[in-house]
Amino acid sequence: MTKKWLFFLGVLMLTPLMTSAQVAPAQNGGGGKFSMAFGAGFSGFNTDYVPERMYGVTAYYDIDYARWIGVEVEGRTIQWNGFKNVREDTIAAGGRVRLPHYKRFIPYAKFLGGIGSIDFPAFPNFPNYTHDTFAFYDVGGGLDYKLAQHVYLRGDYEYEWWPRWAPNGLTPNGFTIGANYRFF
Repeated sequence: MTKKWLFFLGVLMLTPLMTSAQVAPAQNGGGGKFSMAFGAGFSGFNTDYVPERMYGVTAYYDIDYARWIGVEVEGRTIQWNGFKNVREDTIAAGGRVRLPHYKRFIPYAKFLGGIGSIDFPAFPNFPNYTHDTFAFYDVGGGLDYKLAQHVYLRGDYEYEWWPRWAPNGLTPNGFTIGANYRFF
């Protein structure tokens, strides 16, 4: 399973090299614009497992193939301010839609799916059960603010669904504040 995810991420990261073989009118014509960005941020999340808000870091990679449509790959670890070693880690990928911008503000919406991992205190009847991994999906959106030619500040909100967590699933949600560097 891990090898498949690594292969998928490798292909996704090589995509900009494959698209650079296009001629300029096909790549940039029709009002479209290819862009690629790497970013990171500080996250505050309600894990839906403990009552306290927890904190962590997020890294992401955006590829916008056209003016409005793109892909986002995102990894997050939420582990600070935890209760009895609770930790949530996620890696996800999916579609991203850039909405009409206003001056330096660029809003976007996204829908991602991926794998979530959670560490938690042992249950009395299951002393060795302290970790599990689930598929999850989320919706989110945010706002990029163009600070300089290639530097953008980002505010992002996500709402996740972990449907297989017994008995009713988990619904972590939270904000990320960060910055990214846009190459094109």
